[in-house]
Amino acid sequence: MMNHQKIWMRRKIKMINKTKRLMVSRSVKIARKEHFWAATPTSGRHSKEDSVPLLIVMRDYLKHGDKEREITRMLNNGLVKVDGKVVKNRRTALGFLDVISIDSLKLYYRILFDNKGRLIVLPEDEKNSTLKPKKVTNKITVTGGKTQLVFNDGENLITEEKGISTGDVVLMKLPEKKIDQVLKMQPGNKAFLTGGEHVGSIGTIKKIEIKESSGKNLIHFEEGFTTVSDYAFVVGSPKYTFHLPGGEQ
Repeated sequence: MMNHQKIWMRRKIKMINKTKRLMVSRSVKIARKEHFWAATPTSGRHSKEDSVPLLIVMRDYLKHGDKEREITRMLNNGLVKVDGKVVKNRRTALGFLDVISIDSLKLYYRILFDNKGRLIVLPEDEKNSTLKPKKVTNKITVTGGKTQLVFNDGENLITEEKGISTGDVVLMKLPEKKIDQVLKMQPGNKAFLTGGEHVGSIGTIKKIEIKESSGKNLIHFEEGFTTVSDYAFVVGSPKYTFHLPGGEQ
C-alpha cells in the first residue's frame, strides 16, 4: 500500500472513533462548541444514548487535562480505575452509577443523572466508592440449580443466593463483585428515578401496579408521582440506605 493510502486509512479510522461534538448524545453534559470532535464511546455495558466516554469524563467533566494526550498519558500509566479496575481505553463507555477512582490523588467520583436526564459526575467518598448498586433486569436458572443474574449495565453474575427477583438491586463489593446487600423492589423502599418526567428524583415506593401481558408495571410513590418500573432503581430500605452523592435521602 502506498504511503499516502496508509495515511488516509489511519485518518479514516481516527475519524470513525470520534463524533462531531454537536452530535454527542444530549445526556452528555459538555460544552458542545469547545472542541469540534468528541470521542465515541465503545459499545458494551451502557447504551450510546446513556453513556459518556472516559476521555470526556476526565477532560471535560473533571478537568484533569486540557488535551487528549494528557488524559491518554494518565490512562496509559494505569492511574485511572473504573469500578475498581484499571482502564486504559479512553473510549470506554461510562454510565449510571459507575465509579471513577484516581487512587494516587485520593479522588473518587460517581456518575448519576441530574433532573434533566443528563449524566453528571459527582465526588464520592472513598468507602462508598467500593460499592456498586446493580439492578437485576433478568434472571436465568443454570446448571446445578444456580441462578444467573443479568444487570442493568449488561454484566451478569452466577450465584447460589435465593430470593433475588427481577427489579431488585444488589449492592456489589468492588472490585471482587461480591453481593454485599440486596435491596428489594417493594413498598416502603426508596428508589432513584433514572428516566421519565421525574428523572433524578428519589421517592418512597407506595404501591407496585402489576400490568398484564406486555404492559410495563407502574410504581406509585408516596410523593405523588408514578413511573414505569424500568425507571425505578431501588437505593434504600428502612434498614439500609445506599447514599448517593449530592443529595438528601
